[in-house]
Amino acid sequence: MSYVQDHLSRRDFLRNTACTAAATGAALSSSALAADVPAGKTPALPYGVLGRTKYPVTLVSFGAILIADSIGTRVVKAGIDAGMNLLHTSMTYMKGKSVPAIGELFKADKRYREKVFLCLKSFTPDKDQELNEMLEALGTDYTDVLLSTMDKPDPARLETIQKAQESLKKRGKIRHTGFVCHGDMNGVCEMVLEKASDFFDVCLLSTAPLGLAGDRRSPKADEQTQRFIKNLKALRSKGVGILSMKSGAKEASRRGAEVFGPHVKAVLAAGCDSVLTSINTLDQVGMIRTLKLQASTTPADEQAAAEFSRSRGNACMMCGQCSKGCPNGVPVADLMRIRMYYREYGWCDHARSEFQALGRNLPALTARCSDCTVCGRACPAGLANSLLVQDIASLFA
Repeated sequence: MSYVQDHLSRRDFLRNTACTAAATGAALSSSALAADVPAGKTPALPYGVLGRTKYPVTLVSFGAILIADSIGTRVVKAGIDAGMNLLHTSMTYMKGKSVPAIGELFKADKRYREKVFLCLKSFTPDKDQELNEMLEALGTDYTDVLLSTMDKPDPARLETIQKAQESLKKRGKIRHTGFVCHGDMNGVCEMVLEKASDFFDVCLLSTAPLGLAGDRRSPKADEQTQRFIKNLKALRSKGVGILSMKSGAKEASRRGAEVFGPHVKAVLAAGCDSVLTSINTLDQVGMIRTLKLQASTTPADEQAAAEFSRSRGNACMMCGQCSKGCPNGVPVADLMRIRMYYREYGWCDHARSEFQALGRNLPALTARCSDCTVCGRACPAGLANSLLVQDIASLFA
């Protein structure tokens, strides 16, 4: 008997997450939120409210990880013209080309800056230089939210981020506080809920833990998923706006509206305010304009979302469990994420730059993996293992 047959079907899960969404205030209908939107600011696409920011964020938002040069500028303009009103970028995207490409649009027509809720990622919360360089390149003196990286539950880093963002907010460089996590989602969320539940306005989380892989799931994976949904609910109850990334949305968008729409609905129903997806073509923008996200989830939507999830097999859940307990200190979770960029997304250059950013002699470090089984036993998705870790390290060496 499969795990799904024994415990939880995909359809039951989608119904459960829909109930969670209802309980926590997640909305798939813009009409119920109209009272929260300032006059003349009603988004052109279906929208919700981004937590305590009260911003009427569109349910699909623009990730600029693949944006570069004049072509990228054109795609960003098209996305904003189509109605997407949240834009996320970082100095690390496209080898530093993403931010300047967006800056070309903002500098050519300042109205475009005012049309979006700008989200910038920060890797060095204790230094202003990174943010200053991005603001200068973008031609603006503030960002709506700064998303500081926090990939493991480290109280010292949390304190550093809080202190830095408080200062930036007082100086008018950021309007809202935020964090982003690529690693131990549950550990970081639980630390924030315990130590800083009223501090952050927005978070950007990998919602890969929601990625039920049909009957390939294990009890460990289900435990991570249910824990994650509980944390999303708790964050929402504290007024934190939740942005989704790395849910599989990019791959779903490649398959068209009939797959992307149901996938987005499932992620929103789990408790997110907007699904951030990387956009780099005008066709993607056109497809997003056609989505009927305000409509109720149908059995056909549930089936499409389930089939898409099963098609992704035992995709990485980005839960960070594989790195815990590694006797050699190998950043296994980072390598799994880099593998995802390379193998699943086809982002070869980005994968290589992320690998190089780790700044360690990983082939030498992973040479000690050999017969070790620690990461393999810890991985809920049954993906990580010593051979795969060594393969990734040697691939980019």
